[in-house]
Amino acid sequence: MKNNPKMFRSNRYLETPSEKIKLIIARGEGPKLEFKSSIKTNLYTNFIDKNIEFALLKTIVAYLNTEGGTLIVGVSDKGEILGLDKDAFVNEDKLKLHFNNMLKDNIGIQFMHLLNYNLFEIDGKKILKIECSPSNKRVFLKEGNQEEFYVRNGPATMKLSGSAL
Repeated sequence: MKNNPKMFRSNRYLETPSEKIKLIIARGEGPKLEFKSSIKTNLYTNFIDKNIEFALLKTIVAYLNTEGGTLIVGVSDKGEILGLDKDAFVNEDKLKLHFNNMLKDNIGIQFMHLLNYNLFEIDGKKILKIECSPSNKRVFLKEGNQEEFYVRNGPATMKLSGSAL
């Protein structure tokens, strides 16, 4: 491919995964693409904040309940690559283990096959890319003894309850 690029329809075959992710980020957020700054750290206070984790999980559940989508964690809403250093995981394995436990405890192991996630390095910073496939069963987000239902409506995550559900 490198020696004869004209034989191929696109140069995308020659791009690295990091270059492909940069192109995705350049498109900006939309109905099927969402950026989150961190996994668990509030970047304004520099403290761990359960609300940050909850916001990430809400979006994942919404994608599972609608047409799927991609989250990129470690990127600001404006598309600036921030990385995941502020989350202060000891190593990549601990980060993936923490994320896996978040999914298992709050969404359920039965939906794990619909999620594909991995870490990538872009400009020397680690980001987490999460691809969500749509579920053919309703997916609820567990919070304590409660279960909440979310869907994606355009670029927004919406909670449905009562007759709206």
